[in-house]
Amino acid sequence: MTRPPVRVTILGGGFGGLYTAMQLEKRWPRDVPLELTLVSRDNHMLFTPMLHEVAASDVDLTHVVNPIRKLLRRGVFFAGEVEAIDVVRHEITVCHVGGGHRHRLSYDHLVLALGSVTNFFGLPGLAQSALTMKSLGDAIAVRNRAIQLLEEADFECYAADRHDLLTFVVAGGGFAGVETAAALYDFVRDALEFYRHLKPEDARLVLVHPGPVLLPELDPALGAYAGDELTRQGIEVRLNTAVTGVDEAGVHLSDGSTIRTRALIWTAGTTANPVLAGLPCPKDRGRVVVDATLAVPGFPGIWALGDCAAIPDPATGRQQPPTA
Repeated sequence: MTRPPVRVTILGGGFGGLYTAMQLEKRWPRDVPLELTLVSRDNHMLFTPMLHEVAASDVDLTHVVNPIRKLLRRGVFFAGEVEAIDVVRHEITVCHVGGGHRHRLSYDHLVLALGSVTNFFGLPGLAQSALTMKSLGDAIAVRNRAIQLLEEADFECYAADRHDLLTFVVAGGGFAGVETAAALYDFVRDALEFYRHLKPEDARLVLVHPGPVLLPELDPALGAYAGDELTRQGIEVRLNTAVTGVDEAGVHLSDGSTIRTRALIWTAGTTANPVLAGLPCPKDRGRVVVDATLAVPGFPGIWALGDCAAIPDPATGRQQPPTA
């Protein structure tokens, strides 16, 4: 009698989802049939730690993406959006990117690796005005906005607005914010020599962070060193300061000041993928709570990892950093 295949469905094609699929393909017993499906909105894996370098034109965008279909050997790739997860029927509802036709995929084991999405915290004007740094398109948009503002500022008819045009604000002092601020500042400063009417002092970059020290993921001494180094290079660092809103007047800050700018890059918040909100399992700030094996307690066959999972750290009793 032929053994039916074990149906493993992985939701998410980032670090967590893709590497889970690749390791299963490598380690799965050859005598056990496997039906492996990976569902992702994008058909490529994005190396997100280098997004800021794409924004600054330090690396070509082809250097930070890899086609998922090329990386999978035994699995099937489905390019689509996850709409719903039915843990009773063991079914996922997915639709083609852009909407339209829907499919229902059944599973024996489900891996949740949907990552996180940008969180604007309901701040006025932010979702409409801010640039983000979560996708390849975001990095390209930041670069294009910087080039557009340089071009506008170089015209004499924009001389009165030159300061506003060349003021860039990065909100969030974590890894993404610090790396984006440094790369963008270097990109703009290096480009100025090719614009006849622009001078180095015309460019301004402000890094706004609500905490007392940059890079809160690291030792405070390292965060303080990073802040000192950015300041030495000419970046204005504002600690204990948060963005409270954005409008035509500029970016409003919690200290009561307003920065006039045409470019706000938001890296100050993420939240778990909203699809997970409909799951009946325990969650911590939107992330699925798992045990030390990444299994979801009380839901056999469901696993979670990466940004969408709350993983316990046995050594500290707290949650692990949200990494794959």
